[in-house]
Amino acid sequence: MTEDEQDQYLWDRSGPADPEVARLESLLRPLGHDSGAAPPALRLERRSWSSRAWGFGGPLVTAAAALVLGFGAWFLSGGIGGGWTVQQLAGAPRLDGVSLDGHALLRRGGQLVTDEGSRARIDIGRIGRVDVEPGTRVSLVTAGTREHRLSLDRGTIHARIWAPPRFFFVDTPSAEAIDLGCAFTLKVDEAGGGLLRVTHGWVQFAYGGREAYIPQGAVGETRPGVGPGTPRYEDAPDGYGAALEQLDFGRADPRARAAALHVVLDAARPRDALTLWHLLSRAFPPERVRVYERLAQLAPPPPRASRDAILGGDRKALDAWWNSLDIEGTSFWSRLKNRF
Repeated sequence: MTEDEQDQYLWDRSGPADPEVARLESLLRPLGHDSGAAPPALRLERRSWSSRAWGFGGPLVTAAAALVLGFGAWFLSGGIGGGWTVQQLAGAPRLDGVSLDGHALLRRGGQLVTDEGSRARIDIGRIGRVDVEPGTRVSLVTAGTREHRLSLDRGTIHARIWAPPRFFFVDTPSAEAIDLGCAFTLKVDEAGGGLLRVTHGWVQFAYGGREAYIPQGAVGETRPGVGPGTPRYEDAPDGYGAALEQLDFGRADPRARAAALHVVLDAARPRDALTLWHLLSRAFPPERVRVYERLAQLAPPPPRASRDAILGGDRKALDAWWNSLDIEGTSFWSRLKNRF
């Protein structure tokens, strides 16, 4: 069985199961909900690996908690306490200043550096792997029982994680990337700015109380001293990237902001509710009315999210509106974020 075939089972159960995973599923199956009971109605037709594995309904979330406990021992039995295995993929990566030839152990506080002609792979115990592209510097911060953390100073990594949410983190100079069960690419430039592209599941970007929730098919940027900007789908309308960069990181030029906001609101599609919801907490107060009105056209708010509450920045009202949006996996992680 190839690695991709093994991974596919973990993402959406379409590939063959690893024998150890199948054994654990069999042992944990009695802890699940009664399969004879009527299944909860699902609002979303398509579900990501995360939503399949951890569920949307209350009984499924309860079963998910049991799965987390059961899988925890297996995930953490891969020797991560002593460090993570690094494999040379191309060229001559340097581990703690020494050229890597084959395999070695990246220990806590250790640093892996690739030049323009080298690549490497980090096996994160049994919870996933990180491919390190050329021109990258990454360090191991923590390899513990509940937190597995890298620091990406510059360069590019591709992460594929099949652990429960909030087990794996990546620090960058301008934000923290928090895995919610996913696959993603993270780039950091020489100035410390970052670009996160999610290819499966969800990632949370956070810095100083500022957060961005990025689903598969979307990207998010971050800048030192500011933190994460407003996420957008990769197929967003023309001009979205430049307009959001102006709103998130540009100078407070009223004319430039007005023009950028016009682009974002005028071209918004229903799925761009993702972007507009984030803008509600980023836009200047006079701009929020326009953002609210356009978002309400695309995705009418639930009763709990009144206009006054939203414009006043009420957290519960904003969360209620977010949970009502038709974004794949929203219900999944909104429940889990209060449990882990």
